[in-house]
Amino acid sequence: MAETTGPSWSDIPVDLAGRILRHLPAYVDRLRFAAVCPQWRAAARLGPLPPPLPLLLLSDSTVYSLPGSKPLHLLVPCCCTGYTDVCGNWLFFSGDDGCFLRNPFSNTTMALPALSLDRIRYVGDKSVDEFYLECEEDGRLEYEPDRCKLLFCSLDLVVAIVSLWSGRRLAVCKPGAATSWWYVSADGQYSDFVGMTFHQGKLYALTSMDELFAIEVSLDHSTGDPWVTQMRPVINNPPLFIPAEFFMETKVTYLVEARGALLMVLRKMQPCYAQGVTGIAIFETTAGVQNEFEVFQANFRKSQWTKVTTLGDDQILFLRQQCCESVCVSHDEVPGDCIFFLENEDEDRLWSKASSSSCSVYSMRDGKISTPLPTVSWKRGTVFATWLFPEN
Repeated sequence: MAETTGPSWSDIPVDLAGRILRHLPAYVDRLRFAAVCPQWRAAARLGPLPPPLPLLLLSDSTVYSLPGSKPLHLLVPCCCTGYTDVCGNWLFFSGDDGCFLRNPFSNTTMALPALSLDRIRYVGDKSVDEFYLECEEDGRLEYEPDRCKLLFCSLDLVVAIVSLWSGRRLAVCKPGAATSWWYVSADGQYSDFVGMTFHQGKLYALTSMDELFAIEVSLDHSTGDPWVTQMRPVINNPPLFIPAEFFMETKVTYLVEARGALLMVLRKMQPCYAQGVTGIAIFETTAGVQNEFEVFQANFRKSQWTKVTTLGDDQILFLRQQCCESVCVSHDEVPGDCIFFLENEDEDRLWSKASSSSCSVYSMRDGKISTPLPTVSWKRGTVFATWLFPEN
């Protein structure tokens, strides 16, 4: 008598499997789905899918796939260790031998110029360049560049703020170029950029004072190297000014493109105090931070920020100053019109020196804050947690 076997998972029609796949917002679930059988793997390649929710990469290289609260050890590649900064999906590594970027999904690596004086050229002011060379020859330069904050990374252009002897400057370079140079703008007036993104084919930057600048980058026809030719203000009237008290920052701003609109997200923070008692006195200590968000859209016609009260039921913003992204959702499991953000993101904020951090969600509908990963918190390290955005 011949043995009979029951139906297998591969018997499910490919089109039905594709419908199931569209209801899996987590990146790790999509990987597991494709690993079931060749037919399901084919279903994953049939057509465009809603973008998966991002991964949360912690400073110790632990990875979480939203939604979910279990670490994904199998998704932690060795290339996620040792980075010193993140910009978008690019991890930044720096050392004595040079700098490079690495994409943890494709493992693509792009070399960058080393942060050394002999790999920096000033652009836009010959007198500054000549003075720099003269000081270098006389040994009057006290230190070499010691810090590089990435603002924008792509296959063709990297923009960063570098710390030089003359102060913080905007610098650009072409990754992987045979002639490796950081081309530094001689004008240090606009060195307080906090966010940068492409919007409708143009590069825009946001300052700490909520001013928006359009940045024009040209290429040297002989070498192909980029350099900044112009930085012009587009919006220079901040929507809200919060005075600093006792040198304490009370806001952080983010620049993000969402469905063809350029948005500035204003995160207003107020420290929450709690009383403690010692044997001789009652004192106050910082117990946490109260967060509130406002969203503004760039109105280029009027050169001003216009407040918006909703992102849309199918939109979620994921914020980190060098890693902001808008994600479209069409899943019942994930509510839209909300903002994901990281607590204790900025190491420079005086009153937020908590030893641990977490991820939180702000609802644009009711202003309430919740925790998407209720059991997850992490110790702050030399590198902060960040979002990674996998492709379909």
